[in-house]
Amino acid sequence: MSLQIFLYIGVIFFHRVVTKSISNGTIENRTDALERSFDSLVLRINNMSDILNNIQTKAPTEKKRPHFYVELNGNTHLQMNSIVKFDTQFIGNNFNTGDGIFIAPISGVYLFSWTVQTYSSKSVQTELRVDNIVKGKQLMALGSGAGSFGTTRNVLCTVNKGDHVWIQTDNHYSDNTLDDVHGGVRSSFMGLIIQEL
Repeated sequence: MSLQIFLYIGVIFFHRVVTKSISNGTIENRTDALERSFDSLVLRINNMSDILNNIQTKAPTEKKRPHFYVELNGNTHLQMNSIVKFDTQFIGNNFNTGDGIFIAPISGVYLFSWTVQTYSSKSVQTELRVDNIVKGKQLMALGSGAGSFGTTRNVLCTVNKGDHVWIQTDNHYSDNTLDDVHGGVRSSFMGLIIQEL
């Protein structure tokens, strides 16, 4: 679009120069003036094309920013130190629903958030791990008659390229119950890069 505007301006300028040249001299002088004007116009168009190409080359290219959102489909009972294998991916990339692990494609500051759903008389304790280092924990222990309940934990942390990130149960409860309430209110896990390092 920009190149079309520059060409249009060039044609108007060329027309003005040609009109002025034709009114001031012999045919030979007019032809010489026309050739000089045309050469000047071609040079200017080439310069504008070079400038536009340089601008496009220097413009930052938009990278795909790592992100994901996954949910756990169905009721799940996990032992201690078990990875939560979120099996339904809605958006994003770099999350493996087979093993429940996100692999960071670039280094940066990431925001991770996970929600745990459970119900009366059940307990769940989970933790966010980055290359097997605990970055955050979440505990939910419900009494009888509490009904279905969900809690969310957010963690902001630095992750290096190639680091593995996952949610797992910790070593306190042997029966961690994650509930799929009425077939739609589910435990979930999401992550996105906030700033590239």
